Amino acid sequence: MNVNFGAYYAEIMNYFQHNVYIAVALAGVLLLLMVRKPRLFFTIVMIVAVNISLLYVISYTSSLGVSQKKNLIQ
Repeated sequence: MNVNFGAYYAEIMNYFQHNVYIAVALAGVLLLLMVRKPRLFFTIVMIVAVNISLLYVISYTSSLGVSQKKNLIQ
């Protein structure tokens, strides 16, 4: 069970390409936060970065466990 980050990225890009108004609004809010409240902006960026890294570590360790389990069964 390996998480495919490329598929997630493609899905997110596809969503924003089909919903341009939402993409522009989100970019505007993030830009406004970066200018007006940079501490809050970087806090949000750090929370997102930590969540992505934790998801990657969990995915990596679970894929190692699955491959070891397949080796043990064989």
